[in-house]
Amino acid sequence: MQSNDHLLAVVEPNKSGEASLDIATDHVARGGTATLLILLDKQTRDDFRQFADAENRHVYNGEAVALDRLVNTLTARVGREHTEATVAYSSQSSRELLDVAAESHATSIVIPQQVAARRGLRKLVSETTLPVLIAPAA
Repeated sequence: MQSNDHLLAVVEPNKSGEASLDIATDHVARGGTATLLILLDKQTRDDFRQFADAENRHVYNGEAVALDRLVNTLTARVGREHTEATVAYSSQSSRELLDVAAESHATSIVIPQQVAARRGLRKLVSETTLPVLIAPAA
């Protein structure tokens, strides 16, 4: 693996993130770097609000704390020193995916099967010039 190999790993925490995280972890362990594109769906945002309620925090403060913990947990799992993370809402994922791939100088992309099958991403996945790995369903 070349030292400039950079993987963009798409992760949806509540649904299909495990396969992408495992692939990103292996990629970093072999000497590459990674950016995690963490897609927040309605369920994840609802979980953050429940956390805020349980912690007696203002909703925005509680969501920020929960999101920070999620990002720290995922980047630590993959390899904190060689991993960055960015967050997007699932509904914006195709546009965000292209932006993050360009900004992070990704050399390849891994997308969970459930995410790649979405109408908005199918065309993107088939037309991108980067190698795309579709991670199997959990």
